[in-house]
Amino acid sequence: MSHNHIATLKKEYDGQHMFNTREDGYSFDVLSDTWELGYKSYLYLNWLNELNIDTNTYLDLRLAIAHAAKHYTYKSLYGHVSILKSIVKYLDIYDFQAWWLTLDTYKKNVRDGLYALCHTRNGYTCHTLQPLYETVKNENLKHQGVMKGILDPKTGAYSEVEHDNILESLRIETQQVLELEILSQQKFTALRNVIASQLLLTLIRRPTQLVQLKWCDVLPVGETFLSHKEPNLNWKPVTQHLFSDVEQLHVRTFKGKDGQFRGDAESRSHRLESDFSRLLLRYYQVYEHYLLHSLSKQYISLGEDETKELMRHLPVLPDQSLFSSNFESKAELFISNSDTSKAYHMTSVSLGRNIRYLFVNKLKPNSDRCPNESLRLGNNRWRHTILTQGAKYGLSPAHLAAITGVTIEAITPYLDLKTSERVKIDEAYAGNHIIKRFDSLSVKELQTHDDFKVKSRFDEEIGHKLNPANCSSCQSKGGAPMACYPCDNFRPLETANHQQYLDKAERKLVINSQSAHPATVKRLKKIILYIKATIAICEERKTAKLGDEK
Repeated sequence: MSHNHIATLKKEYDGQHMFNTREDGYSFDVLSDTWELGYKSYLYLNWLNELNIDTNTYLDLRLAIAHAAKHYTYKSLYGHVSILKSIVKYLDIYDFQAWWLTLDTYKKNVRDGLYALCHTRNGYTCHTLQPLYETVKNENLKHQGVMKGILDPKTGAYSEVEHDNILESLRIETQQVLELEILSQQKFTALRNVIASQLLLTLIRRPTQLVQLKWCDVLPVGETFLSHKEPNLNWKPVTQHLFSDVEQLHVRTFKGKDGQFRGDAESRSHRLESDFSRLLLRYYQVYEHYLLHSLSKQYISLGEDETKELMRHLPVLPDQSLFSSNFESKAELFISNSDTSKAYHMTSVSLGRNIRYLFVNKLKPNSDRCPNESLRLGNNRWRHTILTQGAKYGLSPAHLAAITGVTIEAITPYLDLKTSERVKIDEAYAGNHIIKRFDSLSVKELQTHDDFKVKSRFDEEIGHKLNPANCSSCQSKGGAPMACYPCDNFRPLETANHQQYLDKAERKLVINSQSAHPATVKRLKKIILYIKATIAICEERKTAKLGDEK
């Protein structure tokens, strides 16, 4: 459309201009190119101005989106409008039908987008999109491509190698980032992103749920959460439990798909393991210390009770603006926060972007299936992984649904996966992985440092550590050096006796196969796989050297 046509439309349009959003307190002008749908949630529609469509179609599409905005959360509507950008290339019914035939798993996204914009509850009939929806609304797409999606190497469940590499890279980064004194925005943001990733892995909840967390949602196990709509005046800062007998914390989360902010708490809290509870306590201390440091620059000092009251209201994962905002007074600081306020909470989009940046640009964990691409932590992929593993271990449908906070119907595809389709370690990859370990660093160089050596109980050298510091917080249940073989930080010694550990691992597997937890059996099988690959490559290299000597 030309700018003249748009200008004329804005002058002559005498219909409803202002629309309310699903979120209370926000409204927008249907002819504006920027709609504010919530706190820091903007929908940009200037791309509609560039389309080669007539004025009636232009207005029809805007009104369809505006009426849908009353019923859909910002993130959902944003997704549907993104899909609309593809649909508008095929507004002619015959063009659309031809395009539809070329689609695979994207069909469901397209139909869901049309459904959202054409739903009768919206109170508006979109004459442009309704005919398109009518042609596809009855097509059976049930579970189409679901299996493929769960096992897709780029969007589905992580393989065992990818799963372990994600955990290991994050463990090391957590250890390193906590060694620094955190008195700058950059260092705190780095720690916050690590904690956000840990929370995503531990709670198995979406970013839209994680960003709702406040510190009042963290309590020692044994203490009960009161209503999230009423202040818990007896809440104690979690640091007060550091030297008590409280070993574990539990966290309250909120539902994320209903569009409310802290309006619908989940019925069950999440119990954290002792180690992660301690990590969260350390993070709280760093957070509080950095906040007080930031406020002191504005000549604002808080007493112990005031600090407790402020921290209770603050987000667990704060936006950077919390530390950069200028407060005129202490009163202004407290007025801006409450048990239900959105102040200084990150958006889910921003949180997802920060986690992606951490993994793709810094951690860069290895993938066995896509070795030339950076492996990143994704909420959907992690949920695929946990549900796939849970189904494999025989967890009940109700248990699986509770773990991820979804309906039993939603986890049905995971229960339907056959054992042969499960994501497994690729044995060929294990061999290639170990070849790289032999060739990537000079063993002679490592042998000059005693703290780099990995030894057996008989003081026999087995291999070397790339970085001894990375091993200090290792919690492998298999024990060193047997459990070192699958680790990227371990470099096996070519001349060592690795057979003894293969024998030991196989004995353990026989003992544990019947009674042990499936995760223990899986870990032992992985250790055996890597030790066998190590032995095979050692033999190959010895044979090659003998051939060279002849």
